[in-house]
Amino acid sequence: MAINLLDMVKSAVAGQVADQLGSAVGIDKSKASSAIDAVAPVLLGSLLKKASTPSGASDLSKIFKEQDTSILGNLGGLIGGGGSSSGTDLMSMGAKFLPMLLGSSQSSVISALVKLLGFNDKSITGLITMLAPIVMSVVGKQAKSMGALDPSALTSLLGSQSNLISNALPKELSGVMGLADVLGGKTNAAVQSAKQVTQATQEAANPLKWLLPLGALALLGFLGWQFLSGKPEEKAIQKVDQKVVKPGVVSDAVADVKLPSVPALPDLTDIKKGLDSTFGGLTQALGGITDVDTAKGALSKIEDAAKAYEGLGIDKLPAAAQTGLGSFIKPYVNGLKELLEKLYIIPGVKDVIEPAIGPMLTTVSKLVG
Repeated sequence: MAINLLDMVKSAVAGQVADQLGSAVGIDKSKASSAIDAVAPVLLGSLLKKASTPSGASDLSKIFKEQDTSILGNLGGLIGGGGSSSGTDLMSMGAKFLPMLLGSSQSSVISALVKLLGFNDKSITGLITMLAPIVMSVVGKQAKSMGALDPSALTSLLGSQSNLISNALPKELSGVMGLADVLGGKTNAAVQSAKQVTQATQEAANPLKWLLPLGALALLGFLGWQFLSGKPEEKAIQKVDQKVVKPGVVSDAVADVKLPSVPALPDLTDIKKGLDSTFGGLTQALGGITDVDTAKGALSKIEDAAKAYEGLGIDKLPAAAQTGLGSFIKPYVNGLKELLEKLYIIPGVKDVIEPAIGPMLTTVSKLVG
C-alpha cells in the first residue's frame, strides 16, 4: 500500500483527540474533524513547498533528525493535560514551527481559512498552531522509519504526496500559499528535484542526445560539399520531379538519408509507482510485528510484496535505467534494513520472515550499490 501522510495525520488526531483539539480552540466537537481535514493538507503543503528547494530540504532534514516524535503517544495529555492552560505544550511547539512552515503567507492563510470554515480568527490560529507539531511528528516518524532523513530522500517522500495534498487542499488556499509550482502535473518542483539524479542518468545514457545533433552536422556537411564541388550528383539533391528545391527546404531525396534507429529507454513512471506500493506494503506489514505470532500473520503480505517486486522486471531493464532506480529505492532499502535490525532482535522473528524477505532485500541492495 502506498504511503499516505495525510491519512496518517488524520489517524493521529481521530476520535477523542479531534474533539479535544476542537474544545481547546473553541470549535464545536461536531465540526472539529472537518476543520482538521481542511487544515492538515495546508501544513503538509507547506512542508512540500519547503522541501522543493535544496535549502528548505536541508533545514527539514536537520529538524527531523533531532525531532522527538514521542508526542504522538500522548496527544490527549498534551491537549488537555490538566490545569487551566489546556493545550499549552502543543501551542508552544506549534508557535516555533509556524513561521518556518508558512513564512510571510501565515496571516493570509489564516484569513483564508477563517473565511472558508466560518470560525473566528483565534480558533483557526489555535487549531493550525496545535496541529503543526502533530504534522511534523507524523512526517518525521515516517521519514525515520524509511531511513529517509537526508534532504533528497525527504524531497522524494514529500513529493510523492503532491497529488494527495492537491486533491485535499481547498482551492482557496493553493493560490494564497503559492503552491502552484509544486502541486500536481508537470510543474511539481518537488518531484522534479527528487528525480534529478535519475533523469541525469537517463539523459546521459540516451544515444539520441548526441546522435541527432551529430547526424544534423553530418547532413549539413554533406550538402555543403556537394554545393562547393559542383558535381552532377547535386541535381539528385536539388531536384525532385523536375522541381528545384528552395533553400532551407529538405527534399524527399535528402529525407531518405536516415539515421540509425536507436531503442528508447523505457518509461520508469509505472515502475516507480510499483516500487512505492511494494515498499509501502512491506513497511506496513513489518511495522505490525511484535512477536513470532504477529510475524507469522504478516508473512503472507511480505511474500506478496516480494512477488510484486519480482513482477516489476527490474532485472531486465537497461543498466542505465537500473542505476536511476537505485537512487529512488535507496531510502526504502535503508529504512527496511533499520526496521529488520530491530525485528531480528525479537526471538524467533528472523526465522519466520527471513526466508520471505531475504532474497528480495539482497537483490535490491545490489541495485542500490
